[in-house]
Amino acid sequence: MFHEIPIEPRSQQRLLELDFEPLMREPFRDRHPIVPSPVDEKRQMLLLEDGHCVFQNDAGLCSIHAEHGEPTKPQTCQDFPFRYVETPAGIFVGLSFACTAVQANSGAPVIDQRVDLERRRPLSNARLDSAEVPALTVRHEISWEACLALEEDLQRILGVTDRPFGLRLVAQSAYLDLLEAFLREVRGDRPLANSPAAKRPGLFASNTNVPDVDVLRTLRGRYLDKENGEPLFRLARKFRGNPTIQRAFLGLITAFRQNLYIRAKRPGRFSTAVRVARHYLTHAGRLGRVELEALGKRFDYADFARIEFPESDAECQELLTRYFRHLVFRKDHLLAPNIWLGHRLMLMHYALLRWHATGLAAQRAVERVDLAILREAVGMVERHYVFHTPFGKLFEDFPVLGMILDAIVKKPIFSASMTISPMQEKRTGK
Repeated sequence: MFHEIPIEPRSQQRLLELDFEPLMREPFRDRHPIVPSPVDEKRQMLLLEDGHCVFQNDAGLCSIHAEHGEPTKPQTCQDFPFRYVETPAGIFVGLSFACTAVQANSGAPVIDQRVDLERRRPLSNARLDSAEVPALTVRHEISWEACLALEEDLQRILGVTDRPFGLRLVAQSAYLDLLEAFLREVRGDRPLANSPAAKRPGLFASNTNVPDVDVLRTLRGRYLDKENGEPLFRLARKFRGNPTIQRAFLGLITAFRQNLYIRAKRPGRFSTAVRVARHYLTHAGRLGRVELEALGKRFDYADFARIEFPESDAECQELLTRYFRHLVFRKDHLLAPNIWLGHRLMLMHYALLRWHATGLAAQRAVERVDLAILREAVGMVERHYVFHTPFGKLFEDFPVLGMILDAIVKKPIFSASMTISPMQEKRTGK
């Protein structure tokens, strides 16, 4: 169940060679199973109104697979839930958390499927290339050695499970800010301003030729190695969050994607500007209801205050930790224009996850987000905003949204604002 299932020519030819009509849902057997994509010039599978594939049978399984075997399915379906990211350090196989088996951490370990994955990779449509030289920020590239060491540090921060999960994400953000500040010092760039992470004494003034791996080693020793990272978490607590920023930003992002981007007919510039202003003000002031495409039903902002999010539940925190550690492993941050921005988008995804979980709980009239709801919310965010969507292209198609993104994510307040409740009225630190 996705907003689209792309069909490339090889899969299209394979499907058209079948007697496909009996395999389709009965009310749709008079329609062609392959239709134009509303997003681009490609083709995609015909979907039902609820987003399910027209070849899904009454048991919820693929009728093509059941009748003709797994190799007959479209390549996109065969690839699921794997994605290959090719880097100078090797090929990393990432998993989609839209898959319920991945969410539950069940099934055969990926390492045990190595032979089969190596066989499938040349035919896969889920292959992505990372940059030969990773960009930490717009201004600073780093070596692959430093990039992999940085990923280990980000994983280590997420592994400090005796700290609140939101604080761990903010600590990652502070760590990236510190690394940028250190690299600016080493490379003779103008120091950062207005960043809590940049306010520390100089360390490299007498040597501006320090390799980036040594800069990272110094940063790690100063902030992460001591007292289980307490200096870093102490700094992260200084980041202040504002719920209005979260509401306005996420309300705008979701409205753009749902009302402007996925429609077959794009609105004009004036209409787009009017919609931008209206959605921004509406959500900032809590004047409307929250509408999320995956839910199909709106819910109230008051539900954020009424419904408890699992900040301390051990099973829910384990799922969140495993999910965000896997985002780092599968190189999501390297698929953004730079690592710094990629991590800011991960923070946005955490806030979106909270929104979807709250909306699901509101629909089911429960007072608390449990593990089952959290798993479902993770799958929704994966499908609509992270792993299976052209969401990143949204910023290319609507430059005004990209400018808003740049203006907001650059502010130190952004990180903490994405990790608090959107109804938390008092500006707080973690």
